[in-house]
Amino acid sequence: MQINTKKNVSFISLAVLIVLVIICPPLAAVSSSEVVTDKDVYNYGDPIKVNYSNAPGADRDWICIVPAGSPDTEGGDFRYIPKGENQGVLTFDAPAPGKYEVRVYYNYETKGYLVSARHAFSVAGSPDHEKAIALRMERLERKIDPNKPQESSLRAGEGLVYIFREPSYASNLVEAEIKANGKQILVMPDSKYFLLPVPAGDVNFTTGSLATRNLQQNKNEEVWTMQSGEATIKVKANYVYYLKLSVSYRGGYAAFLEQVPHQEGADLIDQHKLTIFQ
Repeated sequence: MQINTKKNVSFISLAVLIVLVIICPPLAAVSSSEVVTDKDVYNYGDPIKVNYSNAPGADRDWICIVPAGSPDTEGGDFRYIPKGENQGVLTFDAPAPGKYEVRVYYNYETKGYLVSARHAFSVAGSPDHEKAIALRMERLERKIDPNKPQESSLRAGEGLVYIFREPSYASNLVEAEIKANGKQILVMPDSKYFLLPVPAGDVNFTTGSLATRNLQQNKNEEVWTMQSGEATIKVKANYVYYLKLSVSYRGGYAAFLEQVPHQEGADLIDQHKLTIFQ
């Protein structure tokens, strides 16, 4: 009887040990997590609460939300962590429906774009989102103006994109290459705008190399680019769109592309007295 009892005890102990081995790793992973959202799936419009912990309390540490699969250098929607706080909650607005990742960058000033922790979540669609998309499209596009020669002369099946660059004292000597669907369309200097007729459909705009003018040698010299710009416009025939280019200096030159509402784009071109790029 004693032998059987010992065998039973040993069997029970082994079973408990197996259960602990299976359960403990997930528990350890949860306890060591440094950033997590309050839900894994959100409805469009829901606030996103991000809990962070084990923060060093350093200056300029930050948390961001980016589309899943984005490079670790993508800033996305970001918030700085209050200096001196080791744990807490930051609240973000829900982005468009899709899959996302929240990332935290601790000791950013010394480690740079080294992700300390990350957590995946998603945002589901809703009727409110569909309505918001429709309203946004009304703001982003307008029909061509037949009283403007540059617009009325469009060929059938084409749309028109106003590409403009906001003036910037820090980068006014830097010229930016712009590509449409991978093909170079122009190298734009500061304070200019350009009219680009394009066939209807998705047009992916990207920035390429940045170059500055060497006045002594009378030639352009490429400068190091720490971030490139990208934006996709869904072009419809006989419609007009506005694409804003900006170049800034943040320890290195960075280029940005952003589709803006058509009225905002027209106002900025007029406000900054931008001249057309021939």
